[in-house]
Amino acid sequence: MSRLDKSKVINSALELLNEVGIEGLTTRKLAQKLGVEQPTLYWHVKNKRALLDALAIEMLDRHHTHFCPLEGESWQDFYVITLKVLDVLY
Repeated sequence: MSRLDKSKVINSALELLNEVGIEGLTTRKLAQKLGVEQPTLYWHVKNKRALLDALAIEMLDRHHTHFCPLEGESWQDFYVITLKVLDVLY
């Protein structure tokens, strides 16, 4: 078995989130998916809230890679999308 790191925890959590939704995402299910005991996860994320925060940051890093509207995208649309992302994060 490969060494567990935060990146592996986050990627597996994103997969699980897609499978079971936010209500079904638990640290117990994530530990089962990773093949580890639940307390092992706490070395990487303190609790479910910390896990959700890390997932939000990861999704933002992956999908919100520009800080100005793309060519052809209106400032208004860009602004609305940015505010929605920030609302989820904070």
